[in-house]
This record gives sequence, structure tokens and C-alpha cells, in this order.
Amino acid sequence: MLLFTLLFSFFTHHHQYAHTDSTLLIKQINISGNHKTNEKIILRELDFVAGDSIKQKDIEKKLDLTQRKLVNTNLFISVEVKSEQVAEKQIVINIKLLEQWYILGYPIFQIVDRNYAEWWQRGASLSRTTYGVNLLHNNFRGRAEKINLRLETGFTQRVDIAYQIPYIDKAQKTGIGFSVSYITNKNIAFKSLNDTLFFYKSETKMMRKRFTAAMYLRKRYGFYDTHTLELRYSNNSIDDTIARLNPSYFLDGRTAQKYAQLSYYFNYDFRDNVAYPLRGRRYEFFINKLGLLPSDDINQLDITGAYSWYKPLTKKLFYGVNLKAKISFPERQPFFNTRGLGYFGDLVRGYELYVVDGSSYFLARNNLRYQLLNSKIHLKFLKIKQFNTIPIGIYPNVFMDYGYVKNNYTVENNSRLANRSIYGGGFGLDLVTYYNLVVRFSYVMNDRQERNFVFNIGREF
Repeated sequence: MLLFTLLFSFFTHHHQYAHTDSTLLIKQINISGNHKTNEKIILRELDFVAGDSIKQKDIEKKLDLTQRKLVNTNLFISVEVKSEQVAEKQIVINIKLLEQWYILGYPIFQIVDRNYAEWWQRGASLSRTTYGVNLLHNNFRGRAEKINLRLETGFTQRVDIAYQIPYIDKAQKTGIGFSVSYITNKNIAFKSLNDTLFFYKSETKMMRKRFTAAMYLRKRYGFYDTHTLELRYSNNSIDDTIARLNPSYFLDGRTAQKYAQLSYYFNYDFRDNVAYPLRGRRYEFFINKLGLLPSDDINQLDITGAYSWYKPLTKKLFYGVNLKAKISFPERQPFFNTRGLGYFGDLVRGYELYVVDGSSYFLARNNLRYQLLNSKIHLKFLKIKQFNTIPIGIYPNVFMDYGYVKNNYTVENNSRLANRSIYGGGFGLDLVTYYNLVVRFSYVMNDRQERNFVFNIGREF
């Protein structure tokens, strides 16, 4: 009896293994819902082509990875990738897409301060806002090409024009882009003192003018990695008043700054959702040389590296960590080109009201999130399919951050936060909805025993 049981177990196990290890032929790939998007753009993201053979045990993983990549193109509201067996050892892959509304024209109304907490502390004045219009086409000619025209007035007067072509070759590995920007301000931050930005405002004169023109070449060898080489020209000028208030704005009391800039950016992105990732990892490396010619007004080198990792701990509990470090040379830099912590989302949460200027820094951010809700609301009274299905995710979360900024010139700005460890953390609630919108409500605190409520609208850091 024991021998029979052992033999039965062996043959049963062997049969199951053979079944899951069997090879299936992909007879056909069916794509539906791509009314605007060229099929080549979709096929570029697939892990397979018609005629490939796939082991049965690998099918679900490949379908999941394909769905992830199609979602992260930001061309579709929803993506379904499923397999269907149509004959013995033959399957068909069915891809069902719901495209976004690609031509968008929406009004701009936003604060100019780094976050809502700082804006509120400065009086929540409407004079510290910009308004205008942003015209976008995110899928021009159905080839994922992007055209952007941005017009702003108010605190900042701005005109931006950009055009991006993701692929210019048959292999769909090489892309190019161009942009031009012109920005003027009557009110600008001219220095930081006590880790706080100080502004000067003129009612009649422009305090700063900025012109930039850039072009880039991008290579995408695999599915998840991109290499970008960008050449940029900048022409910046300030009023004499700013140079007198802060001779280090452009250094040595200069009122103008012209330079060419060359940068290289590497990005490996293996996250499930670029807007609000819960699984996967990301590597980034950025090297930026400001000043290429002997006549340029600046000679600076910035090197930045970043790593992000996201892991589900249970079915609904998720952990994420983000690490970022920057070194920059020389240590003596123009105020305008110095970026420590507190800019562009690189901050220790709890220190939203501060900027910590310096040539180098390290930042670590930790998050623990619980998926309270992940659903969709269908608005039957709306006939436009790109807007009548609203995805909603609700994530209560807790977080803790650490940062360190190196600054050898703290005497000039009386910094109390540079050259020491700073800590912050808190808890909050994130609302994730369509078109990559993330709304955050947080209660934050730092190691200086300061507490604050923070509201933010944006994307995942």
C-alpha cells in the first residue's frame, strides 16, 4: 500500500509539473480600443509577438508585466491583457484598452511657493499664484508624440513650447525632443537666510528674465531603461537691485549668466504604476555639466543618484523606500544654481517651510501604506468614455524621513539645518484618481518639535 501511494504521488507530481512546464504557441494577438494609438506603439511594449512559444507557467507573469508597461505609457485609462486557449497548445492574447482623452486644454491656477504649507505661512495671498492655460496633445499622430504649449501670467509670466517624438527609427529605440522657454518675474527669491527664502518685489520692473532652449536624444534599449542626452542653452539676467541685495546670486555681483549645459540621465523603471507605485523598483543616475565653453559664466558639475523600492508586505499593506544623494562641484556656487533640500519635492517631510541650501545632500524617505479602497466609479450620465469611469484609491499611510545637507558657507545664510542630520515624519491619507492625480492630506512633525497639517496635489515622488 505504501509503495502504491509513493508511486501515485510521483506520477501525479510529474504530470502536474509537465503540464505547467508545457509550451504554448501564441497564435494571434488581438488589440482593441486603440482608436487613436498606432498599433506599433502598443506592440513595442509587449514581452512577446505572434508566433512565440511560451511556457505555460510563465504566461501569467508575462501578461502582468505587459499590462504594467502599457499602463505606464500614460496613454490609457485602463488596460486588460488576457490569454485564451483556442486549440491544443495554442493561445490568443487579447488586449483591451481604454484610451485617455489626448487633446487637453485646461486652465492653470497654482501657487508659486514650494508647497501649500509655505504658501499659507506667507499669507495665502492670491498675488503669489500664477494662472493661464496649458494646451497638450499627449498622443499626436497616434505615435505617443507630445506637443505642449504653456502660457502663464500673474506672479510669473511664462511661455513654454515643447515637442517630443518617442521613436524616430524602425527599431523604436531612439527618440528626440525640443523645448523653448521664456520666463520673467517681478517678484523673486533672492537669497535664503535662516533656512528660509527671502523675496523682493517690484511693482514696475522685471527682477529676473530667463530664456532656455534645449534638445535631447533618448535611447531605450529594453523595456525598462532609458538613456537621455540633453544639450541646453540658458540666458539669465537679473536687475541691479538683486545683485546688490545678494552679490552671490550669480556670484561676484553679476547681473547676467549665460552658459551651455550638457546632461546625461539614466532611468531604469520597473514599477507597477509610475503615478503611485506599490510594487517594483527604480534606479536613476544624473550627471549635469553647467558651462561647456571658456566664455560661459559658470563652471559647475552635479552628480545625482537615486533608488526606489516598493514591496507588498501583505495583500493590502505596502512598504516603500526612496534614497537619493547628490554631490556637486565646486562647493562655492551661485545662489541661483544651488539646490539642496526643500526644492522640487526633495525634502524631509516635516520641513516643508524650510530650504536647506548646500552643494551636496542625502535623503531617505520611508512609507507604509494600507490599501483601504481600490475601485472604480461609473458615471452613467456622462457619455464620454474617457471621463465616465473614475478610478479611486484611498491609502492611509505613515512615513519617516532623514536628510543631511553639506554646506561650507553657512555663515553667509546663517543656516541652522545644514551640516547636521534632520528627521521628520507623520501620517496621512492619499487619494489616487484618474489622469495620475494624487491628493495628499498629512499631519507632519520634525525633530525640532514642530507640527503642521500639509495638503498637496501632485504625483508620487
